[in-house]
Amino acid sequence: MKTQIQTEGPSITRGQAVGKAAGLLASEALSSGERAELRRISFEAPFTPALWKVLFYLRDEGAPVRIGDEADERCWATLLMGMAHCIKLHDYQVPLGRALAEAGWSELRFTQLLRARGPQLAVFLRRMAQYLSAKNQLANWADVADLLFEQEGAKADTVRLRIARDYYARRYQQEREAA
Repeated sequence: MKTQIQTEGPSITRGQAVGKAAGLLASEALSSGERAELRRISFEAPFTPALWKVLFYLRDEGAPVRIGDEADERCWATLLMGMAHCIKLHDYQVPLGRALAEAGWSELRFTQLLRARGPQLAVFLRRMAQYLSAKNQLANWADVADLLFEQEGAKADTVRLRIARDYYARRYQQEREAA
């Protein structure tokens, strides 16, 4: 039996859904075990009971979650894995590129992150999330969603350029402040 893909349009944007997911992850609606389950998600094994709980919650909230579309579900799984590492560290006002520069994420890792696609992107996002968590660094996780959901084409290029501009602008500012 195949699950039907939701055809009704979403009532909130993916960016707004990221905020709802961040709120859910920080709430008592998820147990510590469910949060740990989300942190353990991998590209090879993304589907867990905790993931389904969050995806159905987001869909019910009007998010653009396409249950039955495995590629979409995997993107959400990877995003939620990263967010589960960074509970209470989502802030729309701190662009991802700037957050990574402020946290001291190396330029080499940054360029590898922006070049990565598919399973390789999931690996880099796990490392990035663990790094941001260790640094207690706020970041806009809607930017991470854009990286995941826009991996090819002109939109992907636009997303990566925006993140790169924020990263290098902050790095330049840091260098000027240190001089």
